[in-house]
Amino acid sequence: MSTSPPPTTAVFVAAYNQAESLTLVLAALAAAPRTDFEVHVADDGSAPRMEERLHGEVEALPFPMTFHWQEDRGFRKAEILNAAVLTTKAELLIFLDGDCIPSRNLVEVYRRAHRPREFSVGSVGFLDLGFSRALDRAAVERGDHESALDRVQRWKIRRTHWKNLLHRGGKGVRPRIRGGNFAVNRALFDEVDGFDEVFGGHGKEDSDLRNRMRNAGAKGVSLWTTARAFHLDREVTPSGAREQAPPELYAEGRRRVRARRGLSAHPGASEPGWDGPGPASPA
Repeated sequence: MSTSPPPTTAVFVAAYNQAESLTLVLAALAAAPRTDFEVHVADDGSAPRMEERLHGEVEALPFPMTFHWQEDRGFRKAEILNAAVLTTKAELLIFLDGDCIPSRNLVEVYRRAHRPREFSVGSVGFLDLGFSRALDRAAVERGDHESALDRVQRWKIRRTHWKNLLHRGGKGVRPRIRGGNFAVNRALFDEVDGFDEVFGGHGKEDSDLRNRMRNAGAKGVSLWTTARAFHLDREVTPSGAREQAPPELYAEGRRRVRARRGLSAHPGASEPGWDGPGPASPA
């Protein structure tokens, strides 16, 4: 068994007017076997801000919390996540959505899988409406959500995991990535210049990141059956409005390594202590 220390870790939770579900996400993270990681809430324009809504609850959490906020100008998840990443030097970056409740051991699963210049992808199962409405902090701390998926959903997750393994390294859309649950080695994230902010207003910023990391020669690891998150029913949690990315925008990005507008576009990227977006890579 390896005795090396776990990678320093930062968990980023993207949120938009999701105070109730965000409370459950934080409860699951607080129930982790070990909590020596930092948590960042990337707030895409909530009003009032998540920091104000959760002020009374943050002090009791066993990990350091940082809130990042930007003005609401439509769906700009990629931009606020890039800004948040620039504030940490953690070796492992874990990304969650504010309506996706992680399994209590999720951080440990990603830490064990962490390797230089790799990214890992987990699954997102969908909780039904009744369970989503009844779920509270105590239930999350017990792990009730971790056994709430029906047989069909469990089978779909296993099927996707095996598809990821069968197409390992050979199919551009594998491993399948969900924006609400994946992890990236920090040096690799810097190398591809983070999320591409041209996807503002659209989805697929996560798939685009996967494509560019693969173009950089990185390996994607499927943890769909072990690194699990559980999506609350959409009727109980709001999310920012977005459209599907235009096919031509996504297709052009599949030929790139570096983001068209990424980490290096932020003022914080030029501050002392940031080492830059990694080695030069072809566009």
